[in-house]
Amino acid sequence: MILFISIAGILVILVLFILLYYNRAFPEAREMADEMTLVGKDYYFYGESGIGFLIFSGAKTDDRAYACLAKLLHEEGHTVVIPKQRFHLSAFGTKHGLEIIDSHPEVRKWIPVGHSLGGMPVSRIAAARTDDLMGAVFLATYASIDLSGLDLAVLRITAEHDGVMNNDRMENYHHNLPKNTSERMLKGANHQGFAAYKSMSGRDGKASLSWQEQNKQTAQLILDFFFPGHTEELTATGSVRT
Repeated sequence: MILFISIAGILVILVLFILLYYNRAFPEAREMADEMTLVGKDYYFYGESGIGFLIFSGAKTDDRAYACLAKLLHEEGHTVVIPKQRFHLSAFGTKHGLEIIDSHPEVRKWIPVGHSLGGMPVSRIAAARTDDLMGAVFLATYASIDLSGLDLAVLRITAEHDGVMNNDRMENYHHNLPKNTSERMLKGANHQGFAAYKSMSGRDGKASLSWQEQNKQTAQLILDFFFPGHTEELTATGSVRT
């Protein structure tokens, strides 16, 4: 009986750790998140362009870690929303993402952006609401369902030193991407550099770029892809597959 109680206690502690643990955003990113408007538990930058970005976080990552990327996109006049993820798992974020789209008729077109596990809600939203989207962005991730038949502009950005996302998995799911997909690979970048946090797993590769520079180059790639001529020349060099 004592052994059973001990095992049950360990399992409860393990489950609680899995549910409550997450990679916290760096202080600089938390400060940027403080500049955003908190609507419920979601973070907003309101813009006037009629274009909105939805940024879905990676697994067990602080939503505020994406505030820098959000701010860079917002500086071009766009609305940017970082939805709060239950247990910091964006796999559960599809329904809430659709609710955000429906609650903002002033935004004519949306561009969902997913990092790592965030590729799952981006894929599902793209399939469910293609007409509401200007396109979609996958950061160090892949389309989890078949989007190959969609007439949708997609940008996928990968990192040279990504030690978290399995490249074979991304290649195995490459056929799920629409034909109108462009790919860029950021030199010197790693997986966690698409946000502003340090993973506790320690599995990521070593980056030669700071997370600030990787965020900047990521934002520039996104803006140049969807709004050509609206941003300064990129400092990034990358491989391209269209």
